[in-house]
Amino acid sequence: ISFHHLYYTHNMATTTNKHNIIPNVGFGTFNSFSEHDKVATSVKYAIKVGYRHFDLAKAYENEKEVGKAINECISEGLVKREELFIASKLWCSDMDPKDVKKACMNTLKALDLDYLDNFMLHWPVQFNNDSYRTANEFGGDFKYEIIHSGNSDNILATWKVMENLVDQGYVKHIGVSNFNKRHLKELLACCRIPPVSNEIELHPYLQQNSLVEYCQKKGIEVVAYSPLGKIGYKNTNDPSLIHDAVIIDVANEVNKTPAQVLLRWAIQRGTKVIPKSNTPSRIEENFDVTNWELEEIHMNRIKDLDRGFRFVKVSWYSFEEEDAISDDESGDELQQPKIIAGIVRGDTYKNSFYREGRTLKSDIILERGILKRLDERAKEIIPLKCHNANNYLITDEIVDKLFGDDVVNGINKSGISCTKIVVPADKEDETGETSCERFKTLHIFEKCCDQILKQGISKNSCIISLGGGVVNNLCGFIASCLYRGISLVHFTTTMMGMTDAAIDFKQAVNHSLGKNLLGAYYPANTIVIDTTCLQNLSKRHILNGIAEALKHALAQSRHCVETIVEPLKNDADAALRDDEYLERVCRTCIDWKVPTLIHYHESDFNEMVPQYGHAFGHAIEHLSYHKGQIPLLHGEAVAIGMCLSAEVSYIMGFCDKGVVEEHYEFVKDSKLPAFIPSTMDVDKIFEKMAFDKHFVKKPTMGLVKEIGEMKSTDDGEYSFMIENDVIMKALKANIDRRDTQKTQNAFPSPEPVKITTAVAC
Repeated sequence: ISFHHLYYTHNMATTTNKHNIIPNVGFGTFNSFSEHDKVATSVKYAIKVGYRHFDLAKAYENEKEVGKAINECISEGLVKREELFIASKLWCSDMDPKDVKKACMNTLKALDLDYLDNFMLHWPVQFNNDSYRTANEFGGDFKYEIIHSGNSDNILATWKVMENLVDQGYVKHIGVSNFNKRHLKELLACCRIPPVSNEIELHPYLQQNSLVEYCQKKGIEVVAYSPLGKIGYKNTNDPSLIHDAVIIDVANEVNKTPAQVLLRWAIQRGTKVIPKSNTPSRIEENFDVTNWELEEIHMNRIKDLDRGFRFVKVSWYSFEEEDAISDDESGDELQQPKIIAGIVRGDTYKNSFYREGRTLKSDIILERGILKRLDERAKEIIPLKCHNANNYLITDEIVDKLFGDDVVNGINKSGISCTKIVVPADKEDETGETSCERFKTLHIFEKCCDQILKQGISKNSCIISLGGGVVNNLCGFIASCLYRGISLVHFTTTMMGMTDAAIDFKQAVNHSLGKNLLGAYYPANTIVIDTTCLQNLSKRHILNGIAEALKHALAQSRHCVETIVEPLKNDADAALRDDEYLERVCRTCIDWKVPTLIHYHESDFNEMVPQYGHAFGHAIEHLSYHKGQIPLLHGEAVAIGMCLSAEVSYIMGFCDKGVVEEHYEFVKDSKLPAFIPSTMDVDKIFEKMAFDKHFVKKPTMGLVKEIGEMKSTDDGEYSFMIENDVIMKALKANIDRRDTQKTQNAFPSPEPVKITTAVAC
């Protein structure tokens, strides 16, 4: 046997990492939770061959045996401890900050070592601490409850304890595993000690170029697990890397084995590899990859094999969903997370948004059926200081008949005093739908305040809204004004409220000169969403709110677009009455909207995303209420506006034709209007746009360059002032499409179904 030794330098982790801390070739120790002694024997042999980097994990259940083998080699003089690079991982059930140090101590005890060279987060997912393994097959499965998945605040809390382990000398470096670009960006933005490594599945079928490049740019060493694919265990239909014709051809040309070619390819990319084997000849073979090179032509041929195929799949983490979210990010110029995932425990989803400076923070609770459990849950929802005060529930006439008594009685049964106030609503407005927009006025505001003040309030009182966006906004303005600001809780009952109107700090009423001209930035303490309310809402009104979710999706995430659109495309009637689908849309929209609220003042991205399609949409919506027009709901007008915005982006050279085509397809598949109504005058639209509240002289808007990615300037700005001729070209392009398809009205589907017991607003 020829013994090869890798020499490297240990560096204590600091605020920046140095490259090449980790040896290029390591030895993996996972063995399907079995034959631990065989793994230990292989580790001893690997040390004799020259391996110095060993990859372990608590989850592999063989740390004791591997540690014994390492210590025997040290005792026999085959290697010194300081020559080894021993890495292990923190398992998902130990990620609670109070459990981290104990888990590290248990690993050191099992290994019988004084320190680890690298201690990694195994997954960006936390389990309950009493989870356990239930199966060996295909990498194992576990009995678990997910506490969080990818939540940046939770990960940072765990990371801070790991940083302390470095300070205390128990570990020399800390790293991560299975992290995507989003996870890394969020961690790097807040950590004191950056991760030295990111261990990910990597091979020619899954090259992850963007993630590898990002890690290398940030000084994070990439460690490739499964660099040979899966040899010992894999699904029947999975491909075989070592039998790939290209790999075999290259191996023959360089007189090496396919496995050696795969490992050398990875090393030449600047990544580390941790192959595993219990066969002595293969252990030697896998190590003999450092003193020769592949030619550029070989590297390029292997590069062409990328197909995004994963051998490793686990039940607790969807790589496809997370990668889609991460890949949708628009680059380093935006210094904020693009998505903040809520936490799901049981049937309850929770999230929150806030803003630095004057305290603005709102908690969100999404839970099906919660309105029927207020006798148990009201004290959790309504602020503690309000429990002994006079509180007021404000709702409209239509919502009151559906939920008013149940909600106010539930609150009173919980021991909290609550009085109900009912405002007017129209059973049918110009659109043919229920609404109380006509009553979102100073007159109704004043009447509500009069009634509240006469019955008595204190600074500890709470205003509780029950209804859609109109009632939510009205109550928000009332709460902001009474006693210069009292507590506010929203129970939002429409899709528009759940995806947009209630998920904001903006509270307002209308003025005779325009909508939402009188108001305040004022946070609700809590926003409660019960999607079972939507069963009483017309399908048209549900789609109205879905349009707002689609706005965030088209601007930020292709995966989010597909989540929203595919069920509607396949069977809209079923989807619009499917509680699970509607809840999924709400959660997805909230996850993507929350960062734009938190980071609002940091970039105009956070204004342009929520306003996507609105520059056109506001004008079209306003004109649709003129005589002889087809009245449109807000979301319907915004849907048309998003298609027009795509036309603008194409005309300005920011996107290709395919992006425009997809806008129309996604909007129409969502059963929303895509075209300007045939009765509407283009010149009137243009004239109206000149008075939009978001610009002065020329229309200003955000534009996309890809589905799910906003266009930015070289200076990192996301708003574009649009020339008049471009606006007109976009309007005419939309009309040409409409006329080509011989569409005589704005709706691509049959007239929306109306349900008589619809929630007003």
